[in-house]
Amino acid sequence: MKGPALAVMARAPIPGRVKTRLQHDLTPEQCAALSLAFLRDAVALAVGLPLYTPFLAYTPGNARKLFREITPERMQIIPQTSGSLGERMHQLIVALEIRGYSPVVLIGTDIPTLQPDTLLQAARELENADLCFGPSRDGGYYLVGMNRSDERIFQNIEWSTSSVLSQTMRNAKAAGLSVALLEEYSDIDTFNDLKKLTASIGRTYQPPGNVPPHTAGWLRQNRNIFR
Repeated sequence: MKGPALAVMARAPIPGRVKTRLQHDLTPEQCAALSLAFLRDAVALAVGLPLYTPFLAYTPGNARKLFREITPERMQIIPQTSGSLGERMHQLIVALEIRGYSPVVLIGTDIPTLQPDTLLQAARELENADLCFGPSRDGGYYLVGMNRSDERIFQNIEWSTSSVLSQTMRNAKAAGLSVALLEEYSDIDTFNDLKKLTASIGRTYQPPGNVPPHTAGWLRQNRNIFR
């Protein structure tokens, strides 16, 4: 085996198609720029961890050129498959297993304050557990790690609800798989989330914590939106 793989699942930052819950307070162009900042920080986080081989799994399939332009050569890029989020995650894990990687850890781009130590902890937990989840405060999860693909984990889940993690944990228990949980983070989905991020980012993530530079830069350039 080639060791651990870390894949960032990302949607192309196209105005009107990303961060749509923020469009009550931001323009579609601002939402796209913020999404791009989140994406750049997630890419930097993934490629900065030598333990993992980094991948970027992108959608839509015709956006390869866009993603290749913003990812370093060390990061391999692959298209996501079609289907539900669970189907796409399962197929991505299978694809990386076929390439010889284990464990496989998947993250999204909605947690710009995600810390390197949390990702390293995921790999440590997977030395003993079958599965690893990073809970988000909305009832979902920002990270899933698996030593071996198992599509049962992602079946019959009500995606985009507050029950995603609990339903996934139920599936893991039914499958007889052991689970480790990481620390909890907050997704940035609403304008209130964004305001909380702005208030805390300088205070909470001073060195040795990892400050997301692209997100911090976007917040500085757009600080007038909070007045």
